[in-house]
Amino acid sequence: MKRVSAVLVIACLGLPACYDFDFPLDATPEVRVDERLLGTWRCLPADEDADVLPLTLRVEKKTGTTMVWATESVESDGKKETGAYEAFGSTLSPGTFLNLREVDEKTSANWTFLRYSFLLPHVMRVELVKDEPFEKIEKSQKATRKAIEKRRNDPAIYSEFCVCLRSKPKTPSP
Repeated sequence: MKRVSAVLVIACLGLPACYDFDFPLDATPEVRVDERLLGTWRCLPADEDADVLPLTLRVEKKTGTTMVWATESVESDGKKETGAYEAFGSTLSPGTFLNLREVDEKTSANWTFLRYSFLLPHVMRVELVKDEPFEKIEKSQKATRKAIEKRRNDPAIYSEFCVCLRSKPKTPSP
């Protein structure tokens, strides 16, 4: 079986130089957390085999403008993979993009940008912003933001990533 836990853990944030940017789109979080993102999601990659096990994504509000994205998956051999990412929104008219980076002892310096949309209130589509179309721009936060904003409607800058279904909260037993 192909890499089961790669849905967000590797493909989103772990592949070197695929979706890595040196800066977030905004220097500090200023966009309020989109409450529709909060909760537990089951995600399947958009480009993998249908038999890939889903990834569990838990999105929790940390502050009014920041979130924690926690991922958990189980490999076919039973090994559990987990990851934790800090996230915050940036507005690029029209719409909101998320800035994500892995949280560890040293906190990763690489950022990943994603665009999300709701196909239904409980179904979320996630696309990643590729870094290749922006390799020749000046390496600054302002230049990166301006270049992405200019091409935000260009499908060539995105990689179809995954589709997530909101898990219903468990109801307590009587």
